[in-house]
Amino acid sequence: MKRHTGFTLIELIVVIAVLGILAANTVPVFMNPQAEARASALNDIKSSLKSGVSMVYSKAILSGLENRAYGAELCMDKVAGAVGTDCDMVSLVYGRPAATADGVVKIVQNEVCASTDTVCDKDWTYSLESSEIRIYSSIAPDMEGCSVSYKEATASTPPSITSNYEGC
Repeated sequence: MKRHTGFTLIELIVVIAVLGILAANTVPVFMNPQAEARASALNDIKSSLKSGVSMVYSKAILSGLENRAYGAELCMDKVAGAVGTDCDMVSLVYGRPAATADGVVKIVQNEVCASTDTVCDKDWTYSLESSEIRIYSSIAPDMEGCSVSYKEATASTPPSITSNYEGC
């Protein structure tokens, strides 16, 4: 009588097929490249917003506009104090950008579109509230879960920039 050692070809094929099915179902759970890409882009927007706020505040100090509550505007295209028709004016609140389309949005204007734009080729949009602006993914289903919020400065506090990556 002959002793069989090892597995038959059919047994090996069945095991490989089962492992392939399990791998196909579990890999997407551990690898979500779209969410990672959105989170990375959100981080880029937050960083450009922070550096833009710092640049605006520096120019506002040089122009003597850091203590004005509302109504101040700053030209970001030319030297401090220059005014002209081709100047990109940024609205200020205590020397920092206001949470408006003429404030914060001008800092990140190459990356976001208004939520009211009918033709928008960017992945990010924004919504305005009283003294806060939220930049969120127009692709992600939950705007609260993948967003950067900018809250205007007050007389005693600098602006706050917070992000939420959970829904990306």
